[in-house]
Amino acid sequence: MKMTVIASGSAGNCYILEGRNSALILECGVSPEKLMAGSTLKMSKVAGCLVTHEHGDHAGFVGRYLDLGLQVYASAGTCKALRDGRRIRKIPPMVPFMAGEFKVFPFRALHDAAEPLGFVISHPELGRLLFITDSSRVPFSFADMGLDHIMIEANYSDRILDEAVGDGTLTAERAQRVRHTHMSLDTALNYIAIHESARLRTVTLLHLSSNNADAHAFQEIVQKAVMFADVAVARPGLVVNMQGRIEL
Repeated sequence: MKMTVIASGSAGNCYILEGRNSALILECGVSPEKLMAGSTLKMSKVAGCLVTHEHGDHAGFVGRYLDLGLQVYASAGTCKALRDGRRIRKIPPMVPFMAGEFKVFPFRALHDAAEPLGFVISHPELGRLLFITDSSRVPFSFADMGLDHIMIEANYSDRILDEAVGDGTLTAERAQRVRHTHMSLDTALNYIAIHESARLRTVTLLHLSSNNADAHAFQEIVQKAVMFADVAVARPGLVVNMQGRIEL
C-alpha cells in the first residue's frame, strides 16, 4: 500500500491510498485531471472517494468525480450542503462501512462546516490509518485500537500566529477563527503522543498554512517527538510507503 499526495492545503486537498488491487481517494479538492496527472492511478481500481466536509478545497470537484461513475462518501450534513448531495452515499458518523476492500470508520470532527468527519481506515495491506484534517482537535482516542499510520492536520504554530497578529499581517479575529477551526502543531503533537507505539509506522502532517506554518521545522519537531515512526509533511508528489518507509 502507498499513499500519494496530490494536493494539501487551502488551494486544494486530495490523497490516494493505493494497494495492489484497490484504491481509495481521500478528498475531492482537485480536478480528476490533476489527480491523474499527479499519479499513475487507474480509475478502475478506485473503490470510492471519502470527503470530510463541503468546503471547496476538500469537495470542490465532487460532481466531476461522480460524473466519472465513482462512489463518493460523505455525511448527511455535507451532502445537504453540496449541490450534488443527492448522488453521494450518506454515511452516519460512528458507523463503520466497507468501500471495496477498505473498512472505514467515520467520526465527528470539529470545524465550521455542516457535519465534518474524520476517518479511521483499515485494509489488510495498510493496517489501520487515522485521517483527520480541518478540525481544531480530535474528539476521540483510538489508542485502544492501535494505529499503524496517522495523517493529521498541523495547520499552524501558535507562535507564528501570535507574531502575525503582533505585526499586523493577520487580524486577531482571523487568528481566532483559525484556532477554532484548524489544528495547531501542538495539538497534533499531543494527539500523536497518545497514539505512539512500536506499531506506529508513519505520520504525515497535512494542510499546513502557507503563512502560519514552517514545514521543515514542523517535520523536525514531530520526528524528534516520535520514537518509531517516519514523519513527513504532505506536499504534491510525496509518496509514503505504508510499510513505514517514506519515499521522496
